[in-house]
Amino acid sequence: MRLIITFCLFLWIESLGAQSDSVHLNEVIITATKTERSIGTVPMPVSVIKAKIINQSGSSRLQDILNEQNGLNVVAQINGFGNGIQMQGLNPDYTMILLDGEPVIGRLTGNLELNRVTLANVKKIEIIKGPSSSLYGSEALGGVINIITKSPLQNQLEIGLKYATNNTQDVSLNSNWNHANLNISLFGNHYRTSGFDFHPDIYGQTVSPYYNSTLQFQIKQDWNGKHLLMLNAKAFREVQENNYQVVNSLDSIRVFGTTQINDYSISPQYKLKIGERAFINFTNYGSIYQAYTYLNQNASGLAYYTDSFEQRLFKPEIQASCFFNTNQKYTIGAGLAFEGVKTNRYDDNKFRKQHTDYLYIQHEFSWKHKIEWVNGIRFDMNPVYGNQWSPKTAIQWTLKPAFKLKASFGTGFKAPDFRYLYLNFRNAAAGYFVYGTSELKSELELLEQKGEIQQYLYDVNSIGKLFPEKSIAVNFGAQYDFHNKAQFEFNLFRNDLKNLIETQAVAVTKDLKTIYSYSNIKKAYTQGIEGSIRFKITKAIQAELNSQILYAKDKEVIQLIEDGLVFGRDPVTKVSYRISKSDYFGLYNRSRHTESIKLFYENSKSNWNASFRIIYKSKFGISNTAGSVQGNIRPSSDINSNAILDRYDHFVSGYLLCNVSVSKLLFSKLKIQAGADNLFNYTDPDRIPNLFGRNLYITINYKLIKN
Repeated sequence: MRLIITFCLFLWIESLGAQSDSVHLNEVIITATKTERSIGTVPMPVSVIKAKIINQSGSSRLQDILNEQNGLNVVAQINGFGNGIQMQGLNPDYTMILLDGEPVIGRLTGNLELNRVTLANVKKIEIIKGPSSSLYGSEALGGVINIITKSPLQNQLEIGLKYATNNTQDVSLNSNWNHANLNISLFGNHYRTSGFDFHPDIYGQTVSPYYNSTLQFQIKQDWNGKHLLMLNAKAFREVQENNYQVVNSLDSIRVFGTTQINDYSISPQYKLKIGERAFINFTNYGSIYQAYTYLNQNASGLAYYTDSFEQRLFKPEIQASCFFNTNQKYTIGAGLAFEGVKTNRYDDNKFRKQHTDYLYIQHEFSWKHKIEWVNGIRFDMNPVYGNQWSPKTAIQWTLKPAFKLKASFGTGFKAPDFRYLYLNFRNAAAGYFVYGTSELKSELELLEQKGEIQQYLYDVNSIGKLFPEKSIAVNFGAQYDFHNKAQFEFNLFRNDLKNLIETQAVAVTKDLKTIYSYSNIKKAYTQGIEGSIRFKITKAIQAELNSQILYAKDKEVIQLIEDGLVFGRDPVTKVSYRISKSDYFGLYNRSRHTESIKLFYENSKSNWNASFRIIYKSKFGISNTAGSVQGNIRPSSDINSNAILDRYDHFVSGYLLCNVSVSKLLFSKLKIQAGADNLFNYTDPDRIPNLFGRNLYITINYKLIKN
């Protein structure tokens, strides 16, 4: 119904005799094909968030801007520690996040903490939906998000200051020096917050105070347009002061300590242009991520908990592209990925290593500006999970200049990483344990012998060897431009998944700690439709409407329900009843409906800008969590104890977020902005811990440019 109403609005816009300003620009993007293409010629589902929109929205961290995008959903990690991005209903594990084309590492429990990435020096964000393993390999099963930083051609100095709720301070310095064909950029950012507390009556805060600093350096030298030498380097450091109350069955313990995160990367690159139709690109990327937590008991000062995690990635790659004529382009690439992980979450605390050799080939074909066709395939060789083929094809047909059809078909894969197999993580401070499938049974037997298991939440015998996750995906969409006054887009998608790995709550201990592991859902699917329209109400006001309908279900559960083998149990009467297909809601952490309305105001004469954004997410279920989380007792969400999400279970209610901002540019150099995120102060402390309430802020930016 929502999409029908929206489409009727599109037809109304068709009849408007409004302004002639185009609302669509042929932005050049790279991520979709690893080569430069106009966004109007890309046959895959793709979107671009430009710096202008980021600035108008007032967003300063990656999580803030992604949560407002159609088809994307920010979800909290286990017990609320860290946030990841969900795309087309697929878990955060399956979305590869790149920074200037290179992967960001540091997924402790699958999610990649989005607040690590500042937006103060971001030029644009490219989002590719659907399997992208044909170019990027594992972790790109669901799609790719590429954050591209600024590299201006002028000499400039920009200073930004932001102050927000919870004593949050965000300071940035962006400088660039350009002389002849030499360009040097230096960026620094410092972020600090006092955190927040949902439960003042419990010792400690929901999120403890922390600060982080980012330093990024880039140098580029271009010789006559034929040789380009570039070096990117980045350093990130975060420190958090922790205070927790750990609840046990007989007592509670107060602890204190610190968490420190270090993230370093370097990427030298050389690009050689051969004639007018070919180039070769060499990159050599290296990255190190470290996370350490040390906690002591308040009363005695003795060590209570220690956690260490280190990941390393070294990835050399060569890529060559060639135009045989104006209609055809070939790209071939090859590389190696060496990865190592060391953590006390594995019993031996030694570096576990693996390497992947890969080769990819891509063909791009264009015919009379009517047909754009891209075909590609990648072959990954890994001694741990074997060889993987990842083909993909995508086509765009321009029926007339204003109307385009798009279709794509591809496969993706996600290899089980180290944590799925060997993780042995006891986070007593947060009140949960996580065991890899190779460790689970022996650890449960040990706890059983000690008499520490209170309740099993899942059949442990069904958890065993993990297999690589695979996906076959189809996307079909259309784009229509209404006389350069508005643009309508929709995309139908279907992802059929095999061996999907999901976090699984297994048991609860007598001191109310939840035990998690991992299991393959042998067959599952996500499917739905995304629609959006962008149009100008007046010359100064642009509007955007977005909607997504999503269905995500386990095929095996559906089959068991059809066979009449799934039951629920009334928690009061203890009477069992059979679950029907209509009772089964689907996979956890996925809203059926997501909508957004955005209004942007820009007056170039008075230099006033404003934005008004409303995001709605319908109800969703969370995986069965029970026990103590930082001293707060959570009840079980699986009310009828059948380990699936059905209509009898506890759901997180649908909610609405409203974000507003207004800014004024003074003297062409000084910009002052004020705004509020989550204006209506919506909170759900136990189920959505990443929403702390209303966030008020003021930002000052000063830019000095010298040509």
